[in-house]
Amino acid sequence: MNIRQIRQAIVLAVALMLASVSVAADQPMTPSADGKTWTVNIRNADIQAFISQVAEMTGKNFVIDPRVRSRDVTVISKKALSSDEVYELFLSVLQVHGYAAVQSGNVVKIVNNTVAKQSNLPLVQSKSANGEELITRVIPIENTPVDELVPVLRPLVPQYGHLAAVSSANALIISDHTDNIRRIEAIISHLDNAENREVEVVQLEHAWVGDLVKLLETLTPEKGGRRKDQPSSVTLVADERTNRLIIRGDRDARDRISSLIQELDVPQNQTGSVQVVRLSHADAKMMSELLKTFTDGATESKSGEKGATATGGKVSIQADESLNALVIRAEPAQMTEIKSVISQLDVRRAQILIEAAIVEITGDNGNQLGFQYATGNEKDGVAGVNFSNVGVSVNGILNAILANDPSATGGLGDGITIGGGETDANGDLKWGVIMQALASTTAANLLSTPSILTLDNQEASIIVGENVPFVTGQSTSTGAGVSNPFTTIQREDVGLTLKVTPHLAGHSSIRLELEQETSSVKDTITSSTTQPVDIVTTKRKIQTTVLADDGETIVLGGLIRDDIRDSVSKVPLLGDIPILGVLFRSTKKSRSKQNLMVFLRPTILADNKRLVEMTRKNYLGITALQFEVNKRGDLERIVKRPLPAKVENLFRGREAVPEDLQEYHDKHYEQQDRAEEEDAALIGE
Repeated sequence: MNIRQIRQAIVLAVALMLASVSVAADQPMTPSADGKTWTVNIRNADIQAFISQVAEMTGKNFVIDPRVRSRDVTVISKKALSSDEVYELFLSVLQVHGYAAVQSGNVVKIVNNTVAKQSNLPLVQSKSANGEELITRVIPIENTPVDELVPVLRPLVPQYGHLAAVSSANALIISDHTDNIRRIEAIISHLDNAENREVEVVQLEHAWVGDLVKLLETLTPEKGGRRKDQPSSVTLVADERTNRLIIRGDRDARDRISSLIQELDVPQNQTGSVQVVRLSHADAKMMSELLKTFTDGATESKSGEKGATATGGKVSIQADESLNALVIRAEPAQMTEIKSVISQLDVRRAQILIEAAIVEITGDNGNQLGFQYATGNEKDGVAGVNFSNVGVSVNGILNAILANDPSATGGLGDGITIGGGETDANGDLKWGVIMQALASTTAANLLSTPSILTLDNQEASIIVGENVPFVTGQSTSTGAGVSNPFTTIQREDVGLTLKVTPHLAGHSSIRLELEQETSSVKDTITSSTTQPVDIVTTKRKIQTTVLADDGETIVLGGLIRDDIRDSVSKVPLLGDIPILGVLFRSTKKSRSKQNLMVFLRPTILADNKRLVEMTRKNYLGITALQFEVNKRGDLERIVKRPLPAKVENLFRGREAVPEDLQEYHDKHYEQQDRAEEEDAALIGE
C-alpha cells in the first residue's frame, strides 16, 4: 500500500470510531426490500465517510465533487430507518451543509447546491413525488397572468434554485427541492382562482364613466400594496361609448366596488359648468357650428328633447372670434365628451404648395401676292382688275384720284408694292398696273408659372392680370332733356387666374379641385372720341378635379390648334391660265398654330421644416437670375444692387436693434434731454 491509501484508511477508521451506526432488531414501518433497518447516530464525522456509509446502506453509486468537504456532520436518530428513509435523511444532511445530490442515470452526483441547477436536474411532473431531491417542474397557470405570480413566489425559492415565467404558455418553470415545489404549488392553487377572472358590467345612469374610473382607481389599492382583507386586485375598464363600467376581480372586491358605484351614481346637485376652450388651429366659428349640430343630434337621439343632454341639462356653445375660443356650458359628462371631440379636431393641418406652369407656343405664317390693272378716262369710261385682299386696291387709288386727295388711299401696304402705266398727251392715265407681295412670320413662346400656398381643405386663388374697362352703355346726344353725355363701363379682370382647393387623400396623395383660366385682350375698336367701345377677349379655362402624388408633375389639359386659310381672287378664265394666270389673280395664304398646355405639381408641407426648405430653395432660384457666367467661365453679377443672399436678410431692417447701439442711443438722448432741461431752467430764471 502506498502512503495515500494508508492515509485514507486511517481517516475512515477514525470516522468509524466517531460514528455509532447500529442495526436494530425491530422492524420499521417502511422496511427496505431485504428487511434491514438502521439507526443513524454520528457526531462531528467527516462528510465523505458519511457518504460511503450511506452508499453501503442504500446501494447507490455516488460521484463526489472534490469541493465537497466537511468534518462536522452530526445526525441524531432514535428510530430505525429503512434504506429509502436513510437516503432522505442523507439528502437533508447535504442540504444543511450546502450540498445537493443530482440523479444522473445510475449515478448520484454530490455537488455544491450553487451549481446544482446546471447539473441536468431531472424533469418530474408527478405530483405524488416528495422529499428533498432536487428536480425541475413545469407548472401551468390557468387563470392568473404568470407575470403577476413571479414577484410573489420568487422569495420562496432558495438562491440556488430557479424560477422563471413563460408568458406565451402562461406557465412557471421551477428548479428546487421536491417538498418546496409542492408547497409552491399549494400557494398557486389558492392564488390562481377562476373567480379572479370573472367580469361584471355596471350601467351608469347619472355619472360619467371616465370620471368615475379615475376616482375608483384612486380608491382601489395598487398591486403589491393591498390590505390583508383584500384577497385580489380589481381591474376597472371604462366603456365611454355606452357609459358602462367593466369590473374584473373576485366576488368580494366586485361587490365592494358595486356598492360604492351605487352611492356615487346619483344626479348632480349643480346645474352645469362653463369652460373656455382656446383653439390652436381650428376656426372657432366653424367649430361652434359643428359642435352645435353634434350635440343637438346626440341629445335628441338620447332623450328625444332638443338641447337636453344625457344628464338632463342643456348644452350652450358660443364662439369668440376675437380670441378664437369656444365658451361651452354643459354638464361634466357632456363637457368631457365635447372636449374630447375638440382635441381630435383642433390639430395642425398640413400646408400644400401648388405650382402651375402654363406653356403657350404660337406661330403665324402668311404669303400674299396680287396684280391689279386699270385703264380708261372720264369720257370713255374706266375698266380694271381690282382685288382687296392684298394691300392697297385699285378702287381706292381711283377714288383718291377723282377726289384729288392722295391721302385717301391710306398709304402703301406692308411688303413690296410696284406700279407702272402710261399717260396721254394731256397727262391723263391711259393704263396702269400694281403688283403687291408680302411674306410674314410671327412666333411667341409664353410661360407663366404661378404658385400658391394654402392649408388642407382651404380654397385659395391667385390673379395676375389687368382690370380692363368694358363699355356697357353711352349717350352722346344733348337733346330731349339730356344735358350731360355719359358712357358707362364695367371693369373685369383679364389675365391669369388660378383657384384650387386641396384635400389630402392619404400620406402622400392629394385630391385637387382646380379652376384655371387664362384670358387676354385680342382687339380694340375705338370711336372718334378715342374711347373704347368694343373689346374682344380670348379665354382658355380648365375646371377639373384630379388626384396626384406628393411632388408629382401632372398635365391638366391643353389646346393644340392649327388654322390654315387660303384666299384666292382672280379674273375668270384668265386667272386659270397656267403660268400667265398668276398675273390675273391675287392670293393670300395664312397658317396659324397654337399649342397650350397646363402642368401642375403639388407638394405637401407637413411640417415647418419642409416649408422653410422650400422657401429657401425658391428664393435661391430668384437670386440666381442676378448672375451669369461670363466668357471666362466665372460667375458675374449683372445687377448693380442684388437681393440679399439669404431670405432671412430681407427683413434685416425689421430686426431688433443690437444692445450696444440701443445703449448708445439711450445715452445720447438722455444727455440731450438733460441739456434741454438745464437750458429751460436758465431761461426761466
